Amino acid sequence: MTKRDSDRYEIDPSDGLRREIVGGWSVDKHKRLKRYVDITRATRRKFDKSGSTYIDLYCGTGRLRIKSTGEVSDGSPLVAYRQSESDSPFSQIHIADVDSENLAACASRLEMAGAESVIAQSGPANETVSRICRRLHPSGLHLAFLDPYSIGALPFSVLQELGELRRMDLIVHVSEMDLQRNIIAMAQDGVLDRFAPGWERAVDLNQRNDVAKRQLLEYWRSLLSAMGYLVSDNIERVTGQKNQPLYWLVLASKNSLADKFWGQVSNVEPQMRLTF
Repeated sequence: MTKRDSDRYEIDPSDGLRREIVGGWSVDKHKRLKRYVDITRATRRKFDKSGSTYIDLYCGTGRLRIKSTGEVSDGSPLVAYRQSESDSPFSQIHIADVDSENLAACASRLEMAGAESVIAQSGPANETVSRICRRLHPSGLHLAFLDPYSIGALPFSVLQELGELRRMDLIVHVSEMDLQRNIIAMAQDGVLDRFAPGWERAVDLNQRNDVAKRQLLEYWRSLLSAMGYLVSDNIERVTGQKNQPLYWLVLASKNSLADKFWGQVSNVEPQMRLTF
């Protein structure tokens, strides 16, 4: 394990597998995911024939340790599986990661937790998404939790491919921290072109950074809307201990009921809600 890896990963003594070392804010999004899986259980029951699936293209190791507190918790695939298993479980769980060791650890942990229909794909999201979508029932109910390590790892083509499915809810982590630090460099390196094709029509990089970031997020939302998605206005903006920007958590669905559910589970404080 390299020095960089040792800052991000360690071996979990409980199972001998790699686990991630993260900031305390990382578990906030998992709480929202857990509550969304719970509140949509009755909807999943209606899809016993075509199935309901959970998709995680950036699955990580499946276990985390909070650096500041030492608390150990499940990663997103385990959170979703455990919440669903006792009542209206997912018919399939699709996980993927560009890091094969992370993927193997996550798959092993799901298996040890009792998950039976786990399908793992190794590679970047723009490659694994095609393999996964080919295996999904076109009339099924699908939930994709997209938690990339950086904006550069989430090209819009991934969302386009997922969005071809009739019932594909998306919960997306958009890194505001990346944009805070690197929005000019991302524009120059083509990252913004992949993340939000055509962004230059709507974003003025000569504006203050906070204005340019909001313009980019609004434009990205408009791309999802053009695909038939209803993008919730309950966008949670998570900040760090020093109020530094970290990420936005966004829900998009083609069913207005999902937005209602998200409003009930997100508990976004008034000062944290973004209004467009």
